[in-house]
Order: sequence, then structure tokens, then C-alpha cells
Amino acid sequence: MDNTTSPNSTTNAPSNAPVTPFPASSGASGTARPADANKPDGATATQPADAAAAAAPVVDRLIKRVTSSAHDAVDSVAAKVSSLTDGLQGGVSKVGDTRDEWIESARDAIRQHPFAAVAGALVIGAALLSLSSSRRD
Repeated sequence: MDNTTSPNSTTNAPSNAPVTPFPASSGASGTARPADANKPDGATATQPADAAAAAAPVVDRLIKRVTSSAHDAVDSVAAKVSSLTDGLQGGVSKVGDTRDEWIESARDAIRQHPFAAVAGALVIGAALLSLSSSRRD
């Protein structure tokens, strides 16, 4: 690459011609504004507004579709969480019921065999005492 040419110039352009970043359309003078240079011949200022008006329904449909998908995803997660919560509440309820049944069963056994219950408590106490005293040594 030749260091004497600028990066914006072309090899076919004369060296004294002004280099513009946005070339003007054919028949336009070199004083055209860069924003006008990008427009095709006969373009008016309403063309961007027309493009925006044409894109609005597409954008609206896209936003509605994304919103609907987001709502569906949130509803799906909410249903799964609700199902999980119901299952956990049912499990907690079953554990509470099982605990209550065991307590009631133990009370019935103690009422039917009070001496055996006291003897069993003494045996369990002695076993715990011997385990704890063996660890101290």
C-alpha cells in the first residue's frame, strides 16, 4: 500500500478532487449534505416515517408474541410451583399425621403396660449412661 494516498481516496480519483465520506448521487453537486447523499433520487423526508409506519404492525405483532410467550412461561412455572407446594404441604401433613399416630400408639402402649414402659426407660437410661461414661475415660 502506498503511504502517499489517503484511505478514503480511490486509485481512479484525481488527486485534487475532494473526498467525501458519502458520495452524492449522479447529477448532484459536491455540496450535498451526507444525509441527502444516502437517499435515492426523488426521496423525501417522509420516507423514514413511511418505513416506521410500515414496521409498526410487525413490531406490534412481535411484541404481542413475545409478551404472550412470557405470560405462558410464567403461567407454566406458576403451575409447577403450585403443584410442588401442594405436594410439600401434603407431605408435611402426612409427617404430622404419622408423628401424631406414633405418639398416640406410644401412649396406648404405656397405658396397657406401665411397668414394662418404666423398665424399658430404665434400661435405655442405663445404656446411655454407660456409653457416656466410657467416652470420658
